[in-house]
Amino acid sequence: MQTDIDPRDLIGHKAVDRNGDKIGTVDEVYLDDATGEPEWAAVRTGIFGRDAFVPLTTSEFSGEELRVPYDKALIKESPDFGVGQHLSPAQELQLYRYYGLDSPGAGRTNGNAKAAPGDMDFGAVAPAASATTTATRPATTSPAAAPTTIGLDKPVEPHPAPVPPAPPAPDPVHPTGTAPAAAAAATGQSAATTPPPGPIELTLREERLEITNEWHVLGTARMRKYVVTEPVERRVQVVRERVRVERVAVSDAERAALSAQEIAEAAEEVTLREERPVVRKFVAPLERVRLVVERYTEEKVITDELRREEVEIHDSTMPDPTQSTSAHPVDMQPQAVPTHTARADTPA
Repeated sequence: MQTDIDPRDLIGHKAVDRNGDKIGTVDEVYLDDATGEPEWAAVRTGIFGRDAFVPLTTSEFSGEELRVPYDKALIKESPDFGVGQHLSPAQELQLYRYYGLDSPGAGRTNGNAKAAPGDMDFGAVAPAASATTTATRPATTSPAAAPTTIGLDKPVEPHPAPVPPAPPAPDPVHPTGTAPAAAAAATGQSAATTPPPGPIELTLREERLEITNEWHVLGTARMRKYVVTEPVERRVQVVRERVRVERVAVSDAERAALSAQEIAEAAEEVTLREERPVVRKFVAPLERVRLVVERYTEEKVITDELRREEVEIHDSTMPDPTQSTSAHPVDMQPQAVPTHTARADTPA
């Protein structure tokens, strides 16, 4: 990766794998304590995901994204060490082995290790003194040289060679058992003049829910018209014609005229009619049917699990509250004090 890029420019940008699939967003960038160059990036893999460490030495920052030459599944299964604190040498070595990279410690065995400040953040790297050794020199190194570290933790100060204490001079007045007590008192006085170490701190974080609504296709509604047939029945009034026989008496004038006629057969007929129903169908509009889309609001319960970081203190100097400080209970009853009476023959 380009070494002239400000690590702040990486934070907040998208990280993709070698296939171009999005891994997440760069959350933090870790600098090497020895060189001050960006070495690892913590990529947030999702809203409810975790930060995965990816190496920057093999990655490439082009445009608005960080391209990591590994698969997305491999990156998500990388070791989880948390964020917000330095990586130890063992943790960084585990990351190098996981990604199949060579440990940078092999390239620093020539003695050209630079000492960095104890807590390095983004910004300029303060130059430090360096000690250079060659193969022709003895194996001894200067006490002021910083140790070679491959991790992002604080540089470990070299331990000075232990100085054997001088044998105590014989004291004819005090017994030999008081000499260690005097040495311990002198050590306590030197520790009292040493300032206490600076405070250490951890950043505690917690996960929070961010719920947003987005539209999804639920389905489709369709209106279709079809024809049904149903039987109907109506009562209709119809008129029919029929005959009825009526007998009417002949008058005297008609009797004289009809008496002269001969008796003969005769026939008369009348036409009978009736009404019949005539059915005619026609189409009449009945009503309009419409589909109207309306929106209503309902309440849904979202259930999830959130993680948060807690801190606990382990102090070896404090007594364990679960253990009793006394082996036996204290008897609060007063004890009788024996009295001695001097005999008359015994001197008082």
